[in-house]
Amino acid sequence: MAGIYGADIAQLRALGKALTASSARLASARTALSRNVGERGTWKGADAERFRNDWNGTHSLLLGRVIDALADAGKAAARHADEQERASGTGGTADRPSGASGPAGMGGGDSKAEYLTGGEHSVARHPDRGEANLAAPELDRLRGLVRDAASGSNFLVGNDTDVNELRDALAGLKPAQLNQLLESLTDDEIRSLGSGAAGDGKGWFNWEGTTPFERQQLLDQLLSKASAEQVDRLKGLIPWAQPDGTAMGDAARPGGPDPSTSNRWMKPDWPVIGERPSTDDIRQGQYGDCVVLAAAGAMINADSNWARDHVTDNGNGTVSVRLFDKNGQEQWVTVTTDLPANDYGGQLGAGAGFGGNWPAYIEKALAQVYTEDGSTDGTKEGTPPDQAYPPGNYRAIEGNWGPDAFQYLAGPDVELTTDSGALWDAAKEGRPALVTTLADKPDGAPKGYYASHAYFVTGLDSNGNLLLQNPWSSHQPILTVTPQQFADNYENATVVK
Repeated sequence: MAGIYGADIAQLRALGKALTASSARLASARTALSRNVGERGTWKGADAERFRNDWNGTHSLLLGRVIDALADAGKAAARHADEQERASGTGGTADRPSGASGPAGMGGGDSKAEYLTGGEHSVARHPDRGEANLAAPELDRLRGLVRDAASGSNFLVGNDTDVNELRDALAGLKPAQLNQLLESLTDDEIRSLGSGAAGDGKGWFNWEGTTPFERQQLLDQLLSKASAEQVDRLKGLIPWAQPDGTAMGDAARPGGPDPSTSNRWMKPDWPVIGERPSTDDIRQGQYGDCVVLAAAGAMINADSNWARDHVTDNGNGTVSVRLFDKNGQEQWVTVTTDLPANDYGGQLGAGAGFGGNWPAYIEKALAQVYTEDGSTDGTKEGTPPDQAYPPGNYRAIEGNWGPDAFQYLAGPDVELTTDSGALWDAAKEGRPALVTTLADKPDGAPKGYYASHAYFVTGLDSNGNLLLQNPWSSHQPILTVTPQQFADNYENATVVK
């Protein structure tokens, strides 16, 4: 039509509204489907579990991609309508910027495409690999430190001092130098080092011995810097480099806990850190570690950069997670990238979100150093009673108290409270907090309330009510809680002071 350039503005605005409405409808449908699929009491058996894994691991995330793409396209259509209106007013045309590709708002480097193809947004810990330039005398000295750490023959002080001395020496090496050292060691020497460092390290004058964090500090220096080939070698020769992945299961789930006695592992396709980590990435799996995932949700809710600052892909088949030790000091714990697998080959633990797979690595790192486990976790009828598990077991991080797990992520300044005032103050100030429910579901409890479960605080609504998110997934109902309801229906809260 003469005198008209570009698009019909009215039709473009109508298209934008239609795309936005379609995105909202599809999002609502996905939420309803996720809720239905997650109800294990409705559909049971192997086929049901296989579909749930496919839904949570692939289908729901792909739908999320479409939802976001429709929303982005709707916004782009509205934006282009505005641009066309301005351009038509001056007789010009609203040309697309040079070099753009694909739909507006979905051009090169589309974040959702990156999520689905392995886009990684971690910050490397050791970007400079250096050179393998250790002189023979220095290499011999380091090999001697390895032999000392492997030996427990010093009955006066044990080998705890030797383990820490080796750790400190490795901290001064560039990755290429560490690899040079590892290549000079035989398999038997590495096995002996693993065995020596795994001991308690005690002697007559050293009653504490080698702590789990000290052991992991040594392993961190080895794994975080080594080449991928040496990482595989270390994992094969040092048994405690990998925790035991068996699961007690989540007693709060409808139908009770679903134990897993297999110790299988899988290589996930998802990035460790996506472009925008958020509370939507908190998707508790089969482990009964709601407190751990609720604590992680509370941390990312309070600080959107928390995951990026505390979890990183080293690019060599390992991931490092920064946790607090018993002295309140942050320490890196490095684990391999493989994760526990369920009977169908999917992730047994926390699922990946569009913001990355970081919660699963918090689980794995915490399983390596967690020392607070007791023997009071609920177990499924007909299965052996619970026992206290030491570090190196996923079972250790299941079914624990809020402060016990929270302190590893937030530091020692956490407190257990039943005071609604303290909890509401934390929510108002944006401090991380989680809430645990009663052992038995109270009368009149809202939909989405599960007994013996932990939720994390996401803020307050316009009426000043507390908002709680279930760590099972963001598709679960958000609980709205008044101070009186907290007093009546909840066990306690853990808040960061």
